[in-house]
Amino acid sequence: MVETHKPELEGETLQYRDDAWELTGTIEIKRNGELIAAEARKTDRVRGETGRLAFTVANGASSINPGNPENFVAEIEPQNTGYALIASRDHTTDRYELNSMQYG
Repeated sequence: MVETHKPELEGETLQYRDDAWELTGTIEIKRNGELIAAEARKTDRVRGETGRLAFTVANGASSINPGNPENFVAEIEPQNTGYALIASRDHTTDRYELNSMQYG
Protein backbone atom coordinates (compact mmCIF):
# COMPACT_ATOMS: atom_id res chain seq x y z
CA MET A 1 0.00 0.00 0.00
CA VAL A 2 1.21 3.49 -0.90
CA GLU A 3 -0.43 6.71 0.27
CA THR A 4 -0.22 9.94 -1.73
CA HIS A 5 -2.08 13.22 -2.07
CA LYS A 6 -3.80 14.29 -5.29
CA PRO A 7 -4.79 17.97 -4.96
CA GLU A 8 -6.93 17.72 -8.09
CA LEU A 9 -9.32 15.42 -6.17
CA GLU A 10 -9.54 17.63 -3.09
CA GLY A 11 -13.06 19.02 -2.66
CA GLU A 12 -14.67 16.78 -5.33
CA THR A 13 -18.16 15.82 -4.13
CA LEU A 14 -20.03 12.67 -5.06
CA GLN A 15 -23.12 10.76 -3.95
CA TYR A 16 -22.78 7.25 -2.56
CA ARG A 17 -25.63 5.35 -0.88
CA ASP A 18 -27.80 8.40 -0.28
CA ASP A 19 -24.98 10.45 1.26
CA ALA A 20 -22.84 13.24 -0.16
CA TRP A 21 -19.09 12.69 0.27
CA GLU A 22 -16.27 15.19 -0.26
CA LEU A 23 -12.85 13.84 -1.19
CA THR A 24 -9.85 15.04 0.84
CA GLY A 25 -7.34 14.36 -1.94
CA THR A 26 -5.55 11.61 0.01
CA ILE A 27 -5.56 8.22 -1.71
CA GLU A 28 -4.06 4.81 -1.04
CA ILE A 29 -2.94 2.60 -3.92
CA LYS A 30 -3.43 -1.05 -2.93
CA ARG A 31 -3.22 -4.59 -4.35
CA ASN A 32 -0.49 -3.82 -6.89
CA GLY A 33 -2.45 -0.85 -8.20
CA GLU A 34 -5.75 -2.66 -8.74
CA LEU A 35 -7.51 -0.75 -5.93
CA ILE A 36 -7.53 2.95 -5.05
CA ALA A 37 -9.05 3.96 -1.70
CA ALA A 38 -9.92 7.66 -1.56
CA GLU A 39 -10.39 9.40 1.81
CA ALA A 40 -13.67 11.28 2.09
CA ARG A 41 -15.92 12.97 4.63
CA LYS A 42 -19.68 13.43 4.71
CA THR A 43 -20.66 16.92 3.69
CA ASP A 44 -23.80 17.08 5.83
CA ARG A 45 -22.15 16.47 9.22
CA VAL A 46 -20.67 19.19 11.42
CA ARG A 47 -17.73 16.99 12.38
CA GLY A 48 -17.52 15.35 9.00
CA GLU A 49 -17.92 11.59 9.40
CA THR A 50 -15.07 9.98 7.48
CA GLY A 51 -14.72 7.00 5.20
CA ARG A 52 -12.78 5.55 2.29
CA LEU A 53 -14.35 5.13 -1.13
CA ALA A 54 -12.94 2.08 -2.93
CA PHE A 55 -12.35 2.23 -6.68
CA THR A 56 -11.26 -0.96 -8.48
CA VAL A 57 -9.63 -1.12 -11.89
CA ALA A 58 -12.20 -1.75 -14.63
CA ASN A 59 -12.14 -4.64 -17.09
CA GLY A 60 -8.80 -6.06 -15.96
CA ALA A 61 -6.99 -3.17 -17.60
CA SER A 62 -3.52 -2.05 -16.62
CA SER A 63 -3.26 -0.22 -13.33
CA ILE A 64 -1.21 2.41 -11.50
CA ASN A 65 2.26 1.34 -10.36
CA PRO A 66 2.31 1.70 -6.54
CA GLY A 67 6.07 2.20 -6.75
CA ASN A 68 5.57 5.46 -8.66
CA PRO A 69 2.36 7.05 -7.35
CA GLU A 70 3.14 10.61 -8.45
CA ASN A 71 3.16 10.01 -12.21
CA PHE A 72 -0.58 10.32 -12.91
CA VAL A 73 -3.38 12.87 -12.83
CA ALA A 74 -6.67 11.79 -11.24
CA GLU A 75 -10.21 12.98 -11.85
CA ILE A 76 -13.72 11.84 -10.91
CA GLU A 77 -16.16 11.14 -13.73
CA PRO A 78 -19.90 10.55 -13.21
CA GLN A 79 -21.32 7.45 -14.92
CA ASN A 80 -24.80 6.00 -15.35
CA THR A 81 -24.03 3.44 -12.64
CA GLY A 82 -22.08 5.65 -10.22
CA TYR A 83 -18.62 7.18 -10.47
CA ALA A 84 -15.24 6.37 -11.95
CA LEU A 85 -11.80 7.58 -10.98
CA ILE A 86 -9.81 8.27 -14.14
CA ALA A 87 -6.03 8.01 -13.81
CA SER A 88 -4.20 9.59 -16.76
CA ARG A 89 -0.52 8.99 -17.45
CA ASP A 90 1.72 9.92 -20.39
CA HIS A 91 0.53 7.23 -22.80
CA THR A 92 -2.39 5.53 -21.09
CA THR A 93 -5.55 6.12 -19.11
CA ASP A 94 -6.88 3.75 -16.46
CA ARG A 95 -10.49 3.65 -15.31
CA TYR A 96 -11.36 2.66 -11.74
CA GLU A 97 -15.01 2.12 -10.80
CA LEU A 98 -16.45 3.02 -7.40
CA ASN A 99 -17.77 -0.19 -5.87
CA SER A 100 -17.70 0.08 -2.07
CA MET A 101 -16.89 2.22 0.94
CA GLN A 102 -15.60 1.73 4.45
CA TYR A 103 -16.48 4.05 7.35
CA GLY A 104 -13.87 5.57 9.63
